[in-house]
Amino acid sequence: MDISKLKAFLVCCEEMNYTKAAVRLFISRQALRQTIQSLETELGTTLFSNLRNRLSLTASGETVRNYAEELTRTYESMLMEVGAVQGKTLRLGISCSLLPFFSPELPGYLEEFGTAHPELPLELLSLTTDQAIEKVLSGELTAAILVMMDWDIPGIAADTICRFPFGVTFAETHRFSRKKQIGIEDLAGEKCVVWGSPELIMRPLYEELQKAGVQISVEVIPSAKTAFYLMENENRLMFEYTYPNTKQLQVERNSPLAGSAFSWSLMLIHKSQESILPLTLLKDFLIAKYDYITISRNIIPVS
Repeated sequence: MDISKLKAFLVCCEEMNYTKAAVRLFISRQALRQTIQSLETELGTTLFSNLRNRLSLTASGETVRNYAEELTRTYESMLMEVGAVQGKTLRLGISCSLLPFFSPELPGYLEEFGTAHPELPLELLSLTTDQAIEKVLSGELTAAILVMMDWDIPGIAADTICRFPFGVTFAETHRFSRKKQIGIEDLAGEKCVVWGSPELIMRPLYEELQKAGVQISVEVIPSAKTAFYLMENENRLMFEYTYPNTKQLQVERNSPLAGSAFSWSLMLIHKSQESILPLTLLKDFLIAKYDYITISRNIIPVS
């Protein structure tokens, strides 16, 4: 039995509302209903009654809930014990795009994870996205956390933690400060800083630029602080996420691309031929942690 079905079922038991449960699980209401129906088909019973639009457990549902709680606890204990038996330090690459500005919460989250799971020691290394991918493929890193627009790299598996709406950040003195909106054609001739090869980390935007015949100058920067310095002092553009209330800032502006739907995905990657169970714990932990900032940071939940 797929343990994720039982976890979804238990969330429904807590909320007794498909819509609220779907929000907690970062999936659509329809996807949640399909998961519950799949579990009901597998068990050959009905788990919920929906009389007068009020959700309640059937007698079978009550029985399944009791067992599901124990099964999920046992499963999580198994993951921790497997990690302890392995006795292996998780060498984790962190993209330099994330710290200290893109996701300042991440170090605190990883520290909290380490405190909660002392049997799974973490060793962190800050790298460009290209370097992180290379070291995961070579086996020098167990996994890496980075930001890309999409994912299709041979030998690499990726789990999405959350998504960030794409935005362009520029200095107050940049010509874009006088524009009400920025289109893809406005990027022509601009000098931009990126966190890895543009054809790799921002492939959809890169392909759109090529299609539109828009040429930009890019430089891979190994430090977010350096990127901000270049933006403020040399009028470079930074490609990051869209965030609100930037008109209150003194030195920078931020804007989405007009008419586009580009987004960044915060991902946990590892070699596709390897299944490292402790990474499941880390992934679930990070998804839960990023839940609370989805509104304040305008982050798009995982669907």
